[in-house]
Amino acid sequence: MARGTFLPGWDDFLSYDANPLIHMAFENVGKVWTPASLAEHLESRTIPSWIDSITMHHTAAPSLAQRPKGFTIQHIRNIQDYYMRPKSKGGAGGWSTGPHLFIDEDEIFGMCDFRHKGIHAVSFNGRSLGIEVLGNYDIEDPGSGRGKACWENAAATVRVLLDWLKIDKSSSTILFHRDDPQTTKKCPGTRVEKKWFLDLIPDRVEEKLVTNAYEKPDVGMAWNDWHFAGEQWCVPLHGFMTAKGVPSPEVIAKMKVRNGMLFYDGDLINGGFYVAKGAAPKPDETTWAPVRNLLQILAR
Repeated sequence: MARGTFLPGWDDFLSYDANPLIHMAFENVGKVWTPASLAEHLESRTIPSWIDSITMHHTAAPSLAQRPKGFTIQHIRNIQDYYMRPKSKGGAGGWSTGPHLFIDEDEIFGMCDFRHKGIHAVSFNGRSLGIEVLGNYDIEDPGSGRGKACWENAAATVRVLLDWLKIDKSSSTILFHRDDPQTTKKCPGTRVEKKWFLDLIPDRVEEKLVTNAYEKPDVGMAWNDWHFAGEQWCVPLHGFMTAKGVPSPEVIAKMKVRNGMLFYDGDLINGGFYVAKGAAPKPDETTWAPVRNLLQILAR
């Protein structure tokens, strides 16, 4: 079933308890990559024989304005929940799968596993990976600011996928949702031109992999001091905050654990975890937190 927007209010949905088998195609929900880490992930993956192209979409809703700090993993889970929820309960109709990737200006969020055919464009579901780019590009500008950053991240991601699939870049291998003869949608937005996006896709992966500041933000600590914990990159909370100039006593005072949940300055840190001294991943640290959450707190 073709779609270009999400219904208002899906952000409030709770988890839909459907048949566990329906979850199988959503195996990548919770996984987050940069173009570089996605390339590494794909190295060991078998190329599905059914894929001959990549189809680009925009989310429309949410727009950039509605997600001023980009996606979170919970946003992706909410979208999955909307897809899986029956129409009688306000959902899309119990979809068994969805698009493969959601992209904002910083990261690449997984949804449908690459082995499975997705649901994103009627005519292309059976042959094409589906990518959703954050923003409403009927209105918002893809050529500047956050819009441009989102499309540059998408272009780098497409280059990684083209290299993995061993297919060339062309107007027939990079499809837009509006290319589908069975839709009247203008997705991925009237302000996004096919030639412009094709030109944005780098010829070599290296051209775009290191341009994203979020991939290795300058936080005063070595990259090897980070740790990928299940869903996202994490850092020692105390070390991160002090590297950003927050005095150590202030950091310690703001760190709280309530009912097993980590808070910093009153904000819940989803994905925070404790590592006992001498244990993995680092023997000299205790409390870890997703770096994205901490950057958002510091940006306020």
